[in-house]
Amino acid sequence: MADLPALAALFDGYRQFYEQAPNLGEATRFMQQRLQRGDAVLLVAEQAAGRGPLIGFCQLYPSFCSIAAQPIQILSDLFVAPGARRGGAEQPPGAGPVCLAGLGDG
Repeated sequence: MADLPALAALFDGYRQFYEQAPNLGEATRFMQQRLQRGDAVLLVAEQAAGRGPLIGFCQLYPSFCSIAAQPIQILSDLFVAPGARRGGAEQPPGAGPVCLAGLGDG
């Protein structure tokens, strides 16, 4: 998957936000496993509809709701790169809208 290095870097940044030591190798392995096994839904935010760099992601895990008696998705992880947040760096001129896209087969 072409976006794996960028996704892993974001995931590593997410883990560092929660005071984990930087570990790009572990982040890459974990994200690659999620994609290969299809046991999570990964959505990524791109700066410009399929042409820009990845600036964020969210990860959903399947579960079940006993009350509704149906499958659900649990939002487990959500991260936006610091430079892409509202209080961070400005978007470059002509950057366009942010685009969310799903990764993986499932």
